[in-house]
Formats: sequence, structure tokens, C-alpha cells
Amino acid sequence: MKKAVWVSSLAGVMTMLAACGGNADGSGDTVELEFFQFKGEAVGEFDQLIAKFEEENPGITIEQNNVPDADTVLLSRLTQNDIPDVLTINGGATFGDIGDSGMFKDMTGDANTEGILDEYEDMLKRLTGTDELYALPHTVNANGVIYNKEKFEELGLEVPETWDEFIALAEEIESAGETPFYSTYGESWTILPPLNALASNIHGEAFFERLETGETSFSEEYGEVAEKLEELLQYTDNDVFGHDYNIGNTAFANGESVMYMQGIWAIGEILEANPDMELGVFGLPAANEEGSNDVVSGVDVALMIGEDTEHPEEAQQFVDFLLDPENIEIYLDGQRMFSAVEGAEQQDAALQELQSYFDNEQITSFADHYYPQGFEIDVMFQDYLLDGTLEDLLSELDAEYERLSDN
Repeated sequence: MKKAVWVSSLAGVMTMLAACGGNADGSGDTVELEFFQFKGEAVGEFDQLIAKFEEENPGITIEQNNVPDADTVLLSRLTQNDIPDVLTINGGATFGDIGDSGMFKDMTGDANTEGILDEYEDMLKRLTGTDELYALPHTVNANGVIYNKEKFEELGLEVPETWDEFIALAEEIESAGETPFYSTYGESWTILPPLNALASNIHGEAFFERLETGETSFSEEYGEVAEKLEELLQYTDNDVFGHDYNIGNTAFANGESVMYMQGIWAIGEILEANPDMELGVFGLPAANEEGSNDVVSGVDVALMIGEDTEHPEEAQQFVDFLLDPENIEIYLDGQRMFSAVEGAEQQDAALQELQSYFDNEQITSFADHYYPQGFEIDVMFQDYLLDGTLEDLLSELDAEYERLSDN
């Protein structure tokens, strides 16, 4: 009887604390954390997760802060020592610049790392150039070739595994009266999906270390990348340098090409334009040796904690919550990405062919994540593909790298 009364009394106390917004420690105060979140398209999913977290943790409230041009805003705040409690960041150049600034918690040895794929931890460490881990990978993206499954079936086509098979596929599509690719290089960044797939597979991740030590150069290793990227233009039949990303998504959705070299982030917009379209995605095969082609993937969302947050335990609690596989799957339901954490799987039918790359650890990094800040390789390749020469491109790549490395 006494036990039943005690349990009943405790339940009453907890109910009152929740109603008053108090913590279970009896302080009566609600802890509010700022969650600086860079992805505008993911606000809805994070709102859903925040509501769930707050329901399970009535003494903590989360204020999601999503702003345009989040990288610029974050960098500005860092100069004022105004660090969010918890933030998301893309595993790219900005993270590489600020990760080891001393403003963020070192997550090396964090219990969550036991379930995180090693490849993505390594990517973040390479970006900062340290052995410490200043962010925990949450979800990851991928470059690939998005294709129209209905047209593949209609034409009796198969997914290629080598570069020669890829080119033969494009020729077969052309001979059937269809357009192989829709390309939109009017925006220079849209060159990066095929460029990254080619570069990362052709020169490998060791290239950047050898480049830094002077053992190699762009002139030595980017000729093949440039020639293959230019070859792919032969199989595109649209105003490549007059069209942008949005036009490309809509055109592909309307059946104006059989394949589309883009990141998986484009799938949502394609399906908005044509909800009935049946899509697949395969990794662009850059080399001719079967099994040697990796899918280009990077950390799309990583989680960081401010080193001097006033609420380190609660911040860690929120990060632990976000990295729980069950909660990651809530995010994956709305965002077409893959999990960096074992146990959470992407169920979208369009992405299932890419899953084997992750299962077999056939993953390589985005090459452009490791170029120096300000190294506009997309613009240089855009100029080359418009009317440049290979010799001028390679010379410019070397000169720009040397200039930026000396600064």
C-alpha cells in the first residue's frame, strides 16, 4: 500500500512540474536551448522532432532558428562569440574552417560514435585536418544518375557498371530517339554532381594529401576528369548554359531526358512536378573496372554543441535524441537522405539501388569539399565547357590552387 501511495505521489509531482514547465530536479526553471538549423527544407521535420523531444523532456524547450544564408550568419555570430547551444552544419568547407576553432565541443569518444559509420567521421576529421571530432554525422547525401525507370523498361536498358557501359547506354538511348541527359550548367554549381563523381573516383581521396605536399597537381590528374565531363555533353540536347537547376528538374520530370546527373536532393522537386514518375538512382561509373566505382556521398547534416553552452547536459540530451535511429527515420521520411547512424534506413523506393553502395561501404567523398576556400572549380569548368581549352583549364586550376594555398 505504501509503495502505491509513493508512486502516486511521485506521479503527481511530475505532473505539476510538467504543467509549470519545471525540471525534474525541482528547480522550477525551464531550460531553453537555441537550435541553429541551416536547412530551410527540413524545418518541418525538425519541428516534429522538437515537439516529440519536448513532450518526453518537459523541462527543456528547443527554439529552432533557421535563417537564409545560414553559413554567413553563423560566421558572423562566431566573430561575436555568440555560439548556439546546438547547431546543424553541412559537412563542407564552412565546417572545415570553424570545426577546430575552439568554440565547439570535441565529440571524440562520444557514446553516439559507436553507431555512426566510420567513413563519415573520417570525412569530418579530414575537413578540419585534426584527429578530433567536432561534430557528429546525422544524415548523408549522395550524387548519382537519376533515371526514368519507365523509359528504361520500355527501351530494355540496364544500369551500367563501368564508364564504357555508361557511354554505350547513352548511345543506345540516342539511337532509340530519346535524349540521354538533361544538363543545366547555366548555374555553375550544377556542374559539381558529375564533376565530383568523376574526380573522386578517378583520383581518389589520397589526391588531396599528395596535392598539399606537392607530390601531384591538377595538371597531372584532372585531364581525364575534364575530358570525360566534356564527353558527356555530347549526349545532352538542351540549352545547357542557358538553363538552371529548377528548369532541369521540371524538364526531367516532364520526360525530356531519360537520365539526369544530380544529387538525390533533386528528387523531391522532380516528384512535385510529376508525382507519378517512377525513379531510380545509380552511382555514376567513372572507371572501367567493375566494382571500383564508389558513390559520392558526404555529410549532409552534422550536429555540433557550443563549447561554452550554459546547458551542456541538456544540449547533449537533445543531440542524443536526434541521433536515435527511431528519430532519424522520422527525418528520413520527409528528407530523401541516408542515415549516418546504423539502424536507421531510408525506405524511399527511388533510393533503394543506392543502398547497396552504403551496405558495401563503397563510399567516397565530395572532391569539392577539400578544395581551398574560394577555389571556384565549378566556374573554371563552366568556362572550359563553354569555349575553353584543356590546357588553359589545367593551368588555371594549378595557378588558383597555388594562389589560395599561399594565403
